[in-house]
Amino acid sequence: MISAPRFDVLTDVIDQVHLEGMVYFCAELHAPWGIAIARRGRTPFYLVREGRAELQVDGRGRVYRLDAGDFVLLPNAAPHVVRSGPGAQVVPFDDWMALHPMDAEGRSLHAGRGPITRVIGGFFSSGGSAANPLFAALPPIIVQRGSDPRVRRWLEPTLAFIEAEIDSGAQGGKAVLQRMADVLFIQAVRAHAAQANGATGWLRGMSDRRIAHALALLHEHYDETWTLDRLARESGMSRTALAVRFRELVGEAPMAYLTRWRITRAANLLRSQGLDLERAASLVGYGSGTVFAKAFKRVTGEAPGRYRRSADAAPALQ
Repeated sequence: MISAPRFDVLTDVIDQVHLEGMVYFCAELHAPWGIAIARRGRTPFYLVREGRAELQVDGRGRVYRLDAGDFVLLPNAAPHVVRSGPGAQVVPFDDWMALHPMDAEGRSLHAGRGPITRVIGGFFSSGGSAANPLFAALPPIIVQRGSDPRVRRWLEPTLAFIEAEIDSGAQGGKAVLQRMADVLFIQAVRAHAAQANGATGWLRGMSDRRIAHALALLHEHYDETWTLDRLARESGMSRTALAVRFRELVGEAPMAYLTRWRITRAANLLRSQGLDLERAASLVGYGSGTVFAKAFKRVTGEAPGRYRRSADAAPALQ
């Protein structure tokens, strides 16, 4: 299990993830069927309500067999194939939607004589995620098994609530379903974080008491002036030991991690509050807008002004 430092780093990182453009669907699929999804920037999740299915990332490698009650999240929107079985013909997603359009409630039907699979799923985009260390630390696929009592305890009531909300068609339904997508995402990330042997990046760093403490300091006091010497001193380590151990576990140097975390927060400020460059820079610990702009572009690949304008102009996910 990952240790819990005095400051909740996981909550802090998740707080900087903003799920947007939520689209739900309910599919009734009669075998054989197969769909190839390759839309980057659209993070999908699937809840198998009845029957069975297979999922394969990039259409090759390990095949995940999914049973009723299982939940799957692909955090970084990796291209993948979902199908009824190994012999099923696979159709590109856009072609599938043209053949099996969703109705106003997001329902889609694939008629046939084979065994039925019912899936509730969705797609969302994640605003401000370009620099967020969470996504780099997550695997291409997170599978939560409904046969696990710990998973079933939270997944069953969540799924029942989602189904009821989709069926109701009540006003405010989109807002409620957006919040439920947040719950599904957070629960999947928490479950992955609890598996220290499979963690990477900063999640792996949280398994080491002293590195976890260093991460907590950087997250809690991200706007302060940090040096490697100060961080080592407050973490109870030598400068060299901290630098080596931090890079070994987290995958980058402490000050590089701090820069990326500051830019993550700044990106969300620019996106959600429309702050000017100097104000955003000062809020995340930069005394100079010029230095901040250079760091922002180095981390995200975009100048902060252009990023803010593109965020303002971004269309809703369709």
